[in-house]
Amino acid sequence: MNDKLFNGYGYVYEVYKTRSFSKAAENLFISQSSLSATIKKIEKRIGVEIFDRSTIPIGLTEDGIEYIEAVEKIMDIEHHFSSRVQQLDELITGHLAVGSNGIYLSHVLLPVLSEFARLYPGVQVRLAEGTSQDLEKQLSDSLLDLMVDNRVLPREDYQGIPLIDEDILLAVPSRWPINEKLAPYQLSAQDILSNRHRTEEIPVAPFGELAGLPFMLLHVGNDTRQRSDQLFFHYNLSPQIILKVDQQSTALTLASHGIAATFISDCVARSTQTSDGVIYYRLLPEFARRSVYMFYKKNRLRTRCMEEFIKITESTAF
Repeated sequence: MNDKLFNGYGYVYEVYKTRSFSKAAENLFISQSSLSATIKKIEKRIGVEIFDRSTIPIGLTEDGIEYIEAVEKIMDIEHHFSSRVQQLDELITGHLAVGSNGIYLSHVLLPVLSEFARLYPGVQVRLAEGTSQDLEKQLSDSLLDLMVDNRVLPREDYQGIPLIDEDILLAVPSRWPINEKLAPYQLSAQDILSNRHRTEEIPVAPFGELAGLPFMLLHVGNDTRQRSDQLFFHYNLSPQIILKVDQQSTALTLASHGIAATFISDCVARSTQTSDGVIYYRLLPEFARRSVYMFYKKNRLRTRCMEEFIKITESTAF
């Protein structure tokens, strides 16, 4: 296939539109002789004459009619694609797939999604909720554009944009008598909102005092569960685990009703109405502090949709 058949078709089409070499040359800001020579080269390259020069105004040969019809199809395709590129650039339309766990979808990305939808209503956003392992597989397979998680992904494969730092807190039902003993270490929901738990004003709770209390933990494989297990090991405690749940929000609701103590991210504590039913306690920073990142594949182009979503996330996430 000769991929040069339609090189320079703009010169040919201008002559066709004006039915005149002189008018076409004027519109193209070149000399008439130069335009005539260019058209001759094009006709020689494709092997047929396009214009019937024996008529006034100049007409098309049968081959020329076919050529112009093909050119107009090419122009339609170019116009359609150009319009699409412009719409994508202006984010009039587009697609974006974002994955995260339920915590970050509900408590970190919700205001981001709302603002993105307000600014770019024509962009279709697909949300995927799942475990870190499931979401990483989707990101690797390019089924997701962006992934928000506290798991550290391989640097050679993924670019991570730090969003927030979060702390894991111990949440104890407020009705439990143990809270009286731990009064100097207590943090309220309002303290979490004001980031008082990030200061040294309130000391780390004596975790060993909690031996024998019933605990409610997340299932194995979750980062919060892993950190809670490390805490128990550090303090040489064998916890009384009475319940395992999938979501921190479920654990917090049950804890607020006096079921068991549990471990809660501060971003969940800030955003949940049931926080008043529990009292929070600081934990050792080496077990409690973690960072949340937005990841994308290094070998994948950052689209305009991705760029704008990242920008909004960085300015919106607390």
